[in-house]
Formats: sequence, C-alpha cells, structure tokens
Amino acid sequence: HTLFMLCHRCSKNNILLSWLEEYALLVSAVCHDIGHLGVTNDYLVQTSSELAICYNDTSPLENMHCARLFEIVTAENSAIFSMLSKAQYKEARNICIEAILH
Repeated sequence: HTLFMLCHRCSKNNILLSWLEEYALLVSAVCHDIGHLGVTNDYLVQTSSELAICYNDTSPLENMHCARLFEIVTAENSAIFSMLSKAQYKEARNICIEAILH
C-alpha cells in the first residue's frame, strides 16, 4: 500500500519514476521481509546470532532479506531480472538494496 501511494503521489506531482525504478521498488516491496525470523535486529545482535556476526551487527535482518532476494532472483528458474542489461541490473540491484536497507 505504501509503495502504491508513493508512486501515485509521485505521478500526481509530476515526479516520474522510470519503469526500471518502479519494477525494482515493486520487487523490493514484495521481498523486504523475505525469510523473516520473527525476532528483532537487537535480539539477533544481543544473542550474537549467526546473522549478526555475518553482518557485523549492522541491520542483520535487512541485510539477510536483501541477500536472500538476490539469491532467489539470480536462480535460473526465477531470474526476474534476466531481461535487463548489465547496467540496468546494476541500477535495479542498487535500488533494491537502498529500498530494503534504508
């Protein structure tokens, strides 16, 4: 819902997003909590979880969500970015990372 409102308000105010930005934001919105463990980042850090250690206590859940997203979308049977050029893929990846981590 939030993404829809953002896109709607952008178009209403003549702030145009490219198709690639919209696509990457939609993918990010769908996947932003993929594999969520049902605990907080603070809990993971306080318990010295494997994820907290892997991501140096910095947003372990968000980093995991992002990594999991790209594990899935780079698999042959779910390569939803395969139609993109290398430059487009890099831009889409950066958008997804920014959207999920921030």
